[in-house]
Amino acid sequence: MITDEVVKAHGSEPSSLPFGRRLRLERERRRITLDSIADNTKIGVALLKGLERDDVSRWPSGIFRRSFIREYAAAIGLDPDAIMVEFLERFPDKAELPTLPPPRPSEYPMLRLTLAETESWSVQRRAGPDRRTRWAAIIWDLATCFLISSGLFLAMNRFWMPLAVTLMGYYGASTLLLGNTPGVSFFTRLKTEG
Repeated sequence: MITDEVVKAHGSEPSSLPFGRRLRLERERRRITLDSIADNTKIGVALLKGLERDDVSRWPSGIFRRSFIREYAAAIGLDPDAIMVEFLERFPDKAELPTLPPPRPSEYPMLRLTLAETESWSVQRRAGPDRRTRWAAIIWDLATCFLISSGLFLAMNRFWMPLAVTLMGYYGASTLLLGNTPGVSFFTRLKTEG
């Protein structure tokens, strides 16, 4: 630690002097300049002056903070570990302050979720119809689309363009209006009612 003779030579007890002043007195006793410490450690002179004034508000946090104080202590010939411990006791790192543990789950209010029941036939069968009902719905939807596009084919003497427009319109409008295709809606309703 800081030698008692330096502190006593200045007329005070070691524990009564501020931390930074004790460091400065030890550095001056050994005739080491702040500029030479800054050159050797790459720590800014302003940070070192702040340390000796007990102002570490501009010092970095975390590992850099500990590294800087250790390098400074070694540069003035003091035990880096002892100085670091005293430094962290006097100037705790706000980034490393212990946080309160999160409350136990029993301290939280219980949240319960209740799903609303609905009588809508489209919501009742979210898992989807069985295989036979699905095939019936597919055949129904495709037959309807081919009937509509065949009528347009006879009127326009084209096949692919009316088929594409019919499929897009049929599936788009039915999904928008019914939430499903007419075949699925119709056969699901038959299955649930029957």
